[in-house]
Amino acid sequence: MLKSNLTLLATLVAAGAFAQSASAQTFSSFTAGDLVVSVEGDGSNTGSYSDNQAAPLTLYEYGLNGTSSTTFAGSMTLPQTASGNNVAISGEYGSSSEGTLQLSGNGQYLTIMGYGVNANAFNANPGAYGPDSSNKALGQSGSLTGQSYTPVSRVVALIGANGSVDTSTALYNVFDQNNPRSVYTTDGKSFYVSGQGNAGSDSTSGVFYTTLGSKSATSITGNDAGGGTSQDTRDVQIYNNTLYTSVDSKGGSNNRDFIGTLGNAGSPPTSVANGSNGPAQLPGFGTNNAGLITITSATSNGLNSGQKVNLSPESFFFANSTTLYVADSGDPKNTKGGNGGDGGLQKWSLVNGSWVLDYTLANGLHLVSSSASSGTSGLYGLTGEVVTVNGQQEVELFATSFSLTDTGQTYLYGITDSLSATSLPGDETFDELAAAPADSDFKGVAFAPVAAVPELSTWGMLLLGFAGIGLVSYRRTRRGEVRFSQA
Repeated sequence: MLKSNLTLLATLVAAGAFAQSASAQTFSSFTAGDLVVSVEGDGSNTGSYSDNQAAPLTLYEYGLNGTSSTTFAGSMTLPQTASGNNVAISGEYGSSSEGTLQLSGNGQYLTIMGYGVNANAFNANPGAYGPDSSNKALGQSGSLTGQSYTPVSRVVALIGANGSVDTSTALYNVFDQNNPRSVYTTDGKSFYVSGQGNAGSDSTSGVFYTTLGSKSATSITGNDAGGGTSQDTRDVQIYNNTLYTSVDSKGGSNNRDFIGTLGNAGSPPTSVANGSNGPAQLPGFGTNNAGLITITSATSNGLNSGQKVNLSPESFFFANSTTLYVADSGDPKNTKGGNGGDGGLQKWSLVNGSWVLDYTLANGLHLVSSSASSGTSGLYGLTGEVVTVNGQQEVELFATSFSLTDTGQTYLYGITDSLSATSLPGDETFDELAAAPADSDFKGVAFAPVAAVPELSTWGMLLLGFAGIGLVSYRRTRRGEVRFSQA
């Protein structure tokens, strides 16, 4: 896994060769090729938390053996104290829609959103951080400035390959009294953030654009969702230089649950897009009811054959421009006209300009219906890569589970799918790779970031001295993810 290579590069970073910012906080470096999972709650075994309380955000690193097994490689907890321009960052334990973890477009950073407050400080007096003095939930803290309460910023954590953490991007007046969902960056300099705001007519919901170190953000979606009702965007990312987001909203007359685009293909917007009408639904992704589809025996997750259901897309992964994998929670917020959901890992193909649901992978997840009182109803976090095995292209996919109860047991799973398959293979089953420890939830999942490779003109003589390390080659997967392998 070339740990020695990254250790040397991390040493150079510490010396200032690749410094991110003067106030960045440094932890142990990541190992290229490993998997990273975000954990809300007591992921660091330092305290006990109850549902909706503020809690630390921890990252677990796992070494991989394909998609069948993992080896725990260590953890790091994001800062709970301010340092220089950096602020503390926490998550809401038990939140069903936070903690999405993403790899940057250039493969050099991880990003996650949280709240700009120390967990113990918030839990000691939660009513002081929002308009409702009786409130106990971190997600319902206020983010508006100029109010009588102490506002809680929604924070972007930018995490480098050397373990540095930059939380200087602490945004106010976004996602007021609600959850930040996800954040995507191409290069660590600018960000798209996604979340939901306060119910009713609200301008703090949706997707926003901001830059490193900013305290404010510019709306991309506008105040849409039917008569000004709050919208609920989730995973936001760029693929093929086009901005995508998933939506699962019950608010307003325009109930929506689908994946859509913002702005023109090939040109991610930096101001309000789509005429302030929100994301444009991908063709064929659901129906005119924005996510209501009929499940067949060929596309069923084993629970819903023949039913008309609502989608509940969370994270998603483009294996290529015509193949899309979607982690569906199986517990749609929009229940209009449907009979539950389609939890699991959906595979969609672009056929004649329209997206078609090929099948839903669910074997090994032990899914229950969304009407159950507890259990796993689907998936939340997702990442993957395309690999070539014996001349055939396969997709290695990693996902975290979605629990019907806020603090229910969550898991990390792996599965390998044939890229070319359009009908459900009979032998594909999820392997359970890890279970979240007590008093914590697994949330997002992404491949570990890698350090920028020094320019040969600058570092050529230095690299010649690394003769004992071995040659390094790399391959790029979608979204610019860089995975190293030893030659």
